[in-house]
Amino acid sequence: MNFLFKILKLSNLAVIIVIMFSSVHYAGAQDGYYNEGSVYFGAGTSVSSYLGGYFGEAYAMRVLAPSSYYYDSYSYNYGYYDYNDYTIWSPLQFDLTAGFYISDNLAIESEASFLFHYNGRVDPQFTSGTIGERDYLDRNDYAQLYAVPVSVTAKLILTGGGGYDAYIKAGPAFQYTNERYEKIREFYSYSGYNEYSSDVYLGTVEKTRWLNGFRVGIGTQYLLSDYMSGYTELEYSYFNIEGDNSTALALDKAPEAQLFSLKTMIYFTF
Repeated sequence: MNFLFKILKLSNLAVIIVIMFSSVHYAGAQDGYYNEGSVYFGAGTSVSSYLGGYFGEAYAMRVLAPSSYYYDSYSYNYGYYDYNDYTIWSPLQFDLTAGFYISDNLAIESEASFLFHYNGRVDPQFTSGTIGERDYLDRNDYAQLYAVPVSVTAKLILTGGGGYDAYIKAGPAFQYTNERYEKIREFYSYSGYNEYSSDVYLGTVEKTRWLNGFRVGIGTQYLLSDYMSGYTELEYSYFNIEGDNSTALALDKAPEAQLFSLKTMIYFTF
């Protein structure tokens, strides 16, 4: 029901876009812009983060944070901490865009993003035990996410003139999502000066799924030359998830994924 409500809100937004389009339809011609019938292609990158709920906790942006802090949540005193062990900046996101101007102020735009997260913090699900005289701790290790959000949006250009325009866009989106983590068993002994720990690989948990949702954005675009432009955009993408809670993967435990992106791109118009 929550997802259906969001779709209805998106439909209302589409109606608003049509109304706004009718009010600014002739603005482009008045300012000397003639984009109708043109196509464009572009590439760029984004500063992005998943936010909200379990998916956001697992795959929020992390920049040079000590990765060992993650296991401190177990509240036990026999963890091994290397404070020189830092995470890779995650997520990394690259974007490709192609579009067609239906008129000077309205374009249909397709977009694909390629997103990599190397330090996902899914529920570690700590479990302790003993084999013979050896104590151990089982956990889920850091998760890795590879996602490809794709969308087709209607892009309404609100012409400002002088080679500088504002725009809004909205449309359906999908996300190819591959998620995985390794299960690790750590044997440990912390008695006096004879301290040690060693890890044993127990297996990999992995799933791949297509998610349905929508994407909205607002931004500015500006001319760099006769055929080259740039834009800066704030974008929000929502994807619905129907998991079964069978693993610690966000694809099983999170009801939704919400991606926020601040992107910059250079594109060429033909």
